[in-house]
Amino acid sequence: MYCKNCGKKLNNGTNVCPNCGTSVNTSKNIQSIFKPSIWSKEGEINDTDCCCNWIQENIKSEVRQNFGIGYNERILFIRDTSFWNSRNQGLALTDAGVYCIPDNDKMDEKISFSWSAVQRVEYKDLVLYFWGYSNNDDDYCPIHISYFMKSDDNGKARRMGIAIAQNLTEMAQTIEPEKDAFDVAIKHYDELNAAGKTEEAFQFALSCKDQEGLEVFYMPAVRGYLIKEKYAKAISLCNEGLRHCESTSPMEYQLLYAKYSAYHGLKNDFEARKYALPVALNAPDDLKYLTGNDTLIKEDAKKDFDFCENEYVTHYLEQPYNKRKTLLVVNEYSDLRQERLSVININTLPYTNIEFPIGHPVAYQLYIGHPYIAQKYIPFESYELELIEDKIREFCQIMQSLGAMEITIECLNSSTNDTEKHSDRNLSGDVSYRVVSGSGYSQEQGSRHLIDEISQSVNLHQKFIPKGVPKLPEVLVWYPNEPSWQRLYEQRMKGTLLQHEERIETRKNRVLESDELCSIEGEFKSLFIEAKGHWDKKNEEKFALQENAILSIQVCFASLEELQDINITQQSNNHVLTDNENEYVEELKICMKESGGISPGERRLLEKIRIKLGISEIRAKELEEEIFPQLTEAELEYLEEYKACLKEDEGISPKERRLLDKLRASLSITEERGKELEQSF
Repeated sequence: MYCKNCGKKLNNGTNVCPNCGTSVNTSKNIQSIFKPSIWSKEGEINDTDCCCNWIQENIKSEVRQNFGIGYNERILFIRDTSFWNSRNQGLALTDAGVYCIPDNDKMDEKISFSWSAVQRVEYKDLVLYFWGYSNNDDDYCPIHISYFMKSDDNGKARRMGIAIAQNLTEMAQTIEPEKDAFDVAIKHYDELNAAGKTEEAFQFALSCKDQEGLEVFYMPAVRGYLIKEKYAKAISLCNEGLRHCESTSPMEYQLLYAKYSAYHGLKNDFEARKYALPVALNAPDDLKYLTGNDTLIKEDAKKDFDFCENEYVTHYLEQPYNKRKTLLVVNEYSDLRQERLSVININTLPYTNIEFPIGHPVAYQLYIGHPYIAQKYIPFESYELELIEDKIREFCQIMQSLGAMEITIECLNSSTNDTEKHSDRNLSGDVSYRVVSGSGYSQEQGSRHLIDEISQSVNLHQKFIPKGVPKLPEVLVWYPNEPSWQRLYEQRMKGTLLQHEERIETRKNRVLESDELCSIEGEFKSLFIEAKGHWDKKNEEKFALQENAILSIQVCFASLEELQDINITQQSNNHVLTDNENEYVEELKICMKESGGISPGERRLLEKIRIKLGISEIRAKELEEEIFPQLTEAELEYLEEYKACLKEDEGISPKERRLLDKLRASLSITEERGKELEQSF
């Protein structure tokens, strides 16, 4: 015989365990009290479906297996109510307790309890009531008399019911009531803490938390990790505990309080903000945290949330883009535990420095952050159209700055590819460009809505009169993130590019993919319904994934030679040379023509002439740069080889010409530019 509490082996006849002091109630007491005669004298025992005391081994084996009766339990009574005596429905009494399976098609509704849980048994109106030890009026388990006898004689049922109730009450009262496991555990935990054994108390809490009915020990276990400053483990344990507690229960708010405290310990007040809010809003006013100093967690959470909120809105734009990509503006907070959405109260938005379009922000409106302009946010419904327009504007601005003469934009997969809508314009003046912006938001259905919007908005054809030296515009947003544009610029500046087609697809600029849209819709819907009380089809249409729009941008450039001629002409028109300046320029040209460069001796003589003619040093440098513009590295390399050939042979042989042409082509210098370089020498 062994102690049921600590497992120590006991001597026969022992009433109390010498190891742990637990009372010992032997099955012999139960068996001696049980009265099979109640059934036998009423003729109810038949050894097939109503068996008592001496029961056949095969019947006990099947019942033990089907009813889940333990190996050490002695079966005292069996009432089999199943069809064909399958032993998987009915009632069994053992020296340990009661087992009842009302319906073998619903095995999960099996009833079982120990004698230590039973205070008394009463019979009333063909039902035996097994009462527990609590003071609740509903703390009983009713079992019909038919599970104790076969006969349907009401008189016999009454006699047997009263006798069975008395006998089972006697059996139950021989067993000392089980102590409440919760009370025992709490008492032991308090005793450990009172004795200063805090580490043992912490380990005890960890061992108790997973036991049924002892889930409350998650709180002291979490607190132990917080004291040790093991915040990540505290958060993990909070998450585990939250899965085991009821919603809006005191335990839930205590765990949320501990969870946001752990995030604060990790210096992550953005996450702490999420979990401080439900405590600040909904925790009972008198709920305290298990810290020993009677902290009222709701009052504390309100202060902590205000601090976290200030940190969040002040540093919102400093977050990685994916953390702040989707923003929902609200009038008041209800929940911040979203995975995809950022939620900010409209009253605190000014502290974020976010820039919205005119007429915005609007409460319960979604906004998408610009991928390259941190402070710019765009209404969700039109963000794809605005981003593609913005990108096209910048591309066309770059093309015009690089000497574009003509730009044509067309949506290739438009449902209405109407070229008659194009407008031809002749423009001159400084470098500027703006694509006509689409107005409003059409409520058309279907995923082609974006394509049709883009087709109406950006299909155009423009012509330009290029002016100025090709260069990149200042303050570019998309260019630093577009390697293909950067390669295009390099190719253009080498003078080899006269025509180009650029393909821009909306899917490559899409910041929200299908799986994100589904998650965002779910989170937005939950908050929207809570605030507005309804959700209609218009809202659902906003989250439809738009079909990919493919845009073709055709560009025709002026040659670099033409732009240089234009530039020289403009400079000549802008700066009429004086007689002295003309004389100085002629001397410069003579030096360059005779030696291909200016030697130190020539530079010294030119300096004396400059001074004599009254030309400033700065103006002399300007005149020299206008006549002899700066050459690229490739042009300098080609010119050096050309000079070397001339010095060696005082002319270019056919073989040298062929090699020079091959070198020129490898340096991406056009034939026309090669001739210009040779003529300048």
